[in-house]
Amino acid sequence: MIKQFKIFIILFYVIVNEVYAIENRIIIKVNNNIITSIDIFNEMNDLRFFNKNLNEINDEEIYQIALQSLIRNEIKKNEIIKNFNKIELLDRSYLNNFIERTYKSLNINNLLDFKNHLADNKVDYKKYEQRLIIDILWNQIIFTKFENRISINEKQLKEKILKQKIKTKSFNLSEIVFQIENTNDLDNTYSLIKKDIENIGFESAVIKYSISRTANIAGELGWVNEALLDNSLVKELDSIPINAITSPIKISGGFLILKKNDTKEEEEKIILEDELSKLINFEKEKQLNSFSNLYFNKIKNDQKIDFL
Repeated sequence: MIKQFKIFIILFYVIVNEVYAIENRIIIKVNNNIITSIDIFNEMNDLRFFNKNLNEINDEEIYQIALQSLIRNEIKKNEIIKNFNKIELLDRSYLNNFIERTYKSLNINNLLDFKNHLADNKVDYKKYEQRLIIDILWNQIIFTKFENRISINEKQLKEKILKQKIKTKSFNLSEIVFQIENTNDLDNTYSLIKKDIENIGFESAVIKYSISRTANIAGELGWVNEALLDNSLVKELDSIPINAITSPIKISGGFLILKKNDTKEEEEKIILEDELSKLINFEKEKQLNSFSNLYFNKIKNDQKIDFL
């Protein structure tokens, strides 16, 4: 109750006043790093800028999303510093490509115009770039730590490809990966997520609930060939309409909900090497995502997180 009261007080100052001239209070400490009311206010602004659907969510929910986002970021930063000493990239090509795709998706032609657009909306470009760097370095840590634990059965994948029909079906999918402390809460949590998807849209629900590595890109998985999916999941996807979601699927480190954005069926000549490469990459990404969630939860338990 005390924590909820503090949240209410901060919301009153940060949300209702909607100005930067408020008293900057320390809200939480993650180890020795502080998160202030201004940090949360700025995070709320950034989240709303990059995810327009969040405008449908009330201020208290946005506050909680922003707070958890900042906590996750601090935990990742601590782990990155342990592994790299400093937060910087030796190769910025992936970062630059990602930023370019982002501003082009906003119909902005160049980086300078993008920076000006961010400034007009009170979004700090340096902070935005730093967050992307943290995510990239975090993924590098996960890959380095778990690369040897990735298990790929190429023979089984080849057999799966060879069994494909000449007419193949693909699904355009998005995902939400979530966790619960007690499996008895699964139905209630799923109902809450479904309700939020209906009220605020799938992309906003991704930000609110998903712990997946795809959360930064609205949960998008893109086009996935049916050969990559379990038969039971293909049957479920076939049985639901476009824009519907699946029931929760148990995965390592949590539960998965898939949204069926579109479907297509096409005739194609199967090139074994190409399809095998796609299958291997998909399976690697799925396993790394699970390792990422498990590892984050492990190191989170070792962090000292204090609400002030």
